[in-house]
Formats: sequence, structure tokens, C-alpha cells
Amino acid sequence: MIVHWTELTKDQFGELKENSVVAVNFSSTEQHSNHLPVGTDGYIGEAVLLEAARRAKGTVVVMPAVRYGYSPHHRFAPGYVTLGQDVLTALCRDVCGCVADNGFRKMVIMNSHGGNMAALHSAVNEIGEEYEGRLDLALFRYWDLVGDVVARVRESAVGGTSHAGEFETSLMMYLRPDIVHPELIEECSPAPSDAYNETDLAGRKKYVSFYSFDRFNASGHIGQPHLASPEKGKMFFEGAAAAVAEFLDFWREN
Repeated sequence: MIVHWTELTKDQFGELKENSVVAVNFSSTEQHSNHLPVGTDGYIGEAVLLEAARRAKGTVVVMPAVRYGYSPHHRFAPGYVTLGQDVLTALCRDVCGCVADNGFRKMVIMNSHGGNMAALHSAVNEIGEEYEGRLDLALFRYWDLVGDVVARVRESAVGGTSHAGEFETSLMMYLRPDIVHPELIEECSPAPSDAYNETDLAGRKKYVSFYSFDRFNASGHIGQPHLASPEKGKMFFEGAAAAVAEFLDFWREN
């Protein structure tokens, strides 16, 4: 059951803090090739979290989403807004600290932009150090919960479902077709991988490195958006909403 943090009066929080889980989505504002808007990560993340909260058996208090993240690897294209990692960590830490100080004991951060993970993980560590025993806080990327769905639905090879590729483009075709530009989609090969790192949403990654997202093509996507469809987007979305709902209930109960 979904409850919106911003719709509550000051006197309604007390009845929710003991048996609810608080959830917030962190995303980004950055280029998503020629065919998707710069708000793609936020549109997808918010839609998944809101639908998951509606489906959850327990009460989920959803906070306003944070649509700015760590995105310096997208500076080559207009439209980016990037925070420093220290700023993002501090923002996340302060938001979560306020949730704890308001008396809530369970919280999740759902990340929908891969570049945020290091900073958000640092915030989780800092909150754990200060609020251990008071706030149980979990951080996850929504796509990590739907690997089975992606594997079943995708047509692309490894390297086809990364940034603005088959996965995100399909989701946006389903969720917001009005702001997708299919006529600008480029047909391309999967992004190359190496023996230690697969350049794919669901790929094996044994090391971390930094690179600009125009590394593989000038348009800025990593993957095969020409294989996307709204039908695939619906299957990806349904799978993600169901998986996140299940996790929200798990975290609230344990």
C-alpha cells in the first residue's frame, strides 16, 4: 500500500513509523542518446517504485524522488546536471538521517542510475555507523532484481542492454512514448566487453573503471536500442514492479 510522504500532515507520521518502510528513488539528469530524454532514469525509477509501492502488501511511505546524481561521464552532451560524489553522499545521508530522526526504523534507497552507487553506498555506511539499531537501511538497483526477466525477454546479445539500449528504450516506449523519438534510434552492434567486464546491464563485472559514455559511439548510448519495443517494455516494467514490491515487503518484515 502506497502512502506519499509529502501528502501527510505532521500528526499522521506517528501512526506510520512503526510498521512502514520508507522508500526513495535516486536517479540522474543526463543524456540518453538521441532518442530518449535526459530524465530517463528518473521517469523509469519513479514509475517502478510507485507501482511497486502500490502492489506491496505492507505500507510503503514514498518520499519525493531525487533526480540529480553523479554524472560527469555525460559532460560531452548538453542537458546534464551532475553533483559531486561528496555532495550526493551528504544529500543522501541527511535525507536518511531525517527519516531515522522522525522515528522510522525501515528504509530503502532504490537507485536507477548506475553512476550513483559509490556515493550512495558511502551514505549507507555512514548512516549505519551513526544509526545502527535505529534505522535498517538498504540500497539496491532495481534492475538487479529482474535479471531473469531481462534474460527471457531480450533479443540483444551481451552488450545490448546498457545505457539507452534495448532495456531502457523499451521501458520508455511503454511508459512515456510521447517523449521517445524512435526515428532517431541508431542500429548498432552490442557494446564490446573484455574477459573481466561485460558492458551490459546484467553483465559480469569484476572491476570498476571510469570512462565517458561517448566511448562506444558519439550519440552516447551503450547497447542496441533498435531492438526495443513497448511490448518488451511492459514485460520489463511488470517484472521490475513485482520484484521491487516483493523486496519492499521483505525489508519491512525482516
